[in-house]
Amino acid sequence: MNAQQTVEQLQNTSILYRIQVIEMLLQSLKEKIAENESSFEKEKTFSVRTFDLGTSALPDQEQIYLARGL
Repeated sequence: MNAQQTVEQLQNTSILYRIQVIEMLLQSLKEKIAENESSFEKEKTFSVRTFDLGTSALPDQEQIYLARGL
């Protein structure tokens, strides 16, 4: 049975049966999503490298505003 035949058969059934089919499909999707999320939950580790700039690197706000024309 192809998809079109399945849709036609569902259109000719009761609303209660259609709702049950939808609930089953949603439940299967929910389970698939849970499976996929568990594989994404593994966090990648990273390391932070620090370095010394040698001197203070604080920006001069007045120079920044003057360069912007403010």
